[in-house]
Amino acid sequence: MDAIEVDERDSTWENHHPHFRVYVQERSGEVFTTETTDLAGGDVLQAIDWAQCQAAARADAVWALALVGRDSRALRGLTWLVGMDANDPPSDEHEIDLRLRMATRATRPVGVPSRDQWEPDRSAAAVVHANPWFTVTETIDDTDRSWFRLRSSDSVIVAASVGERLVFVHGVRDTTGPEPRYELPSGAIEPDDDSAAGAAARELLEETGAVCDELVQVGTFVAEPGVSDVRTHVFVGTVAEHRGAALEPGEDWTTVELGPDEVDAAIAAGTITDGATLAALLLVRRR
Repeated sequence: MDAIEVDERDSTWENHHPHFRVYVQERSGEVFTTETTDLAGGDVLQAIDWAQCQAAARADAVWALALVGRDSRALRGLTWLVGMDANDPPSDEHEIDLRLRMATRATRPVGVPSRDQWEPDRSAAAVVHANPWFTVTETIDDTDRSWFRLRSSDSVIVAASVGERLVFVHGVRDTTGPEPRYELPSGAIEPDDDSAAGAAARELLEETGAVCDELVQVGTFVAEPGVSDVRTHVFVGTVAEHRGAALEPGEDWTTVELGPDEVDAAIAAGTITDGATLAALLLVRRR
């Protein structure tokens, strides 16, 4: 990926596709400086990595990333993708401060020519949003209808047993409200995982501290086929030992074991509502 210093007065960059425009703003006392760089010859994940590295190398910096050039409709301009910019809802005082700082950046408006000046490229999906966990792409069919797809790595979910009881995590997710719920341990397959089974063992250990001598895959499912083709791989195993869990920040989980009747009661009571957990339980019971 090539880094190109940008002259804000020169709009010739918008004739090239794709470029990613990175804003890195640094504070020194009460003074803010903003560096603007165009990146060419790479994809959006490489651009995010580049921006994060640039900001991390500075004592007090934030960054934002925009797509520069023609989108899937052949419109030219800036499309904000990810990073700390004024459109990001702040979640705490620190983020509010960062948002205010990024709001001071100056950008020049980019003219958008009429769509009838060129033929849109319908052959490839355009990235309309990206973050470290997933991307959203848009394709346009022959009737000018947009189709959005969520892209991310496949995931795993584990039904680990202690006798007839299964190991669950119990806690609150901010997406589903304040009531604690039960879920089977699960997570995304990461680039460092050597296999889906390796990812399942890692997630089980991280979330519950449980270790199985062997994990066997019993099926897969697609949780949201209307928006994504991401597959979830279901594993079963018998717990051989317990170690300490290594929960990530924000994962306020406790580990519990539920027997078959308790699982049925939790489903009936609405304290097991996670679709992946319900699908995995069905596959496990049909073995």
